[in-house]
Amino acid sequence: MRHTSRCCLRLKRQHDVPGAFHLKSQNTVQTTGATSMSPPQEVPQSDKPFGRGFGNSSAVVLMLLVLQLLAPESTMSLRYDRAAILDGEAWRLLTGQLVHLGWTHCLLNVGGWIVGALLFPKLFARRRFWLEVGAIAIGVGLGLLLLDPKLAHYVGLSGVIYGVLVRGSLPSAGRDWRMTTLLLLIVGRLASQVWVGPGASEEEMIGGAIIVSAHVYGAMMGALLSLGPRVLR
Repeated sequence: MRHTSRCCLRLKRQHDVPGAFHLKSQNTVQTTGATSMSPPQEVPQSDKPFGRGFGNSSAVVLMLLVLQLLAPESTMSLRYDRAAILDGEAWRLLTGQLVHLGWTHCLLNVGGWIVGALLFPKLFARRRFWLEVGAIAIGVGLGLLLLDPKLAHYVGLSGVIYGVLVRGSLPSAGRDWRMTTLLLLIVGRLASQVWVGPGASEEEMIGGAIIVSAHVYGAMMGALLSLGPRVLR
């Protein structure tokens, strides 16, 4: 009986040794450390281009609206004016596309610009895209200056919008049926404007003549930026 009591006592002491508790504590610390080291959740990458593109496009919309609020002074100072450009005011090649005939004309182009931003958020989020927008605008202005010598004045962003829509849709045309459809609609509308002419009701709505050649020059610049060598991008 005495021998049995000693064995029980020894077993009980082995279970109570501090080392067992210390080992358990180490395991708990390690487990807790693994939990604290889990990486923080990040915003999905797919959401970031939309946010940047929306911010960039909103800045353009705000600028167009402010310039329209300052009309007619802003229009007279910034419009494409052939005589003034030949006299040295070269900035009008670009700024003429930021002012409009009136509020209806301005809001139509604002709507077209927003449509482009919604269709191509990744494109609008790229920094180099804004260089391309500038290139499209200058291409439209130079096209009017060199190829339309009888045109004295021009205002409106529509030529640039045509260029942006072609720039965004052409690279994916043939692979994405939606982009193919959009490109066909653009080409069809341009063809109708060139061969049939713009509708009288459209011109009455915006308060002036529609300069179809500006749309064509913008679309051509968009195609050039899409299909040209990489150095142009």
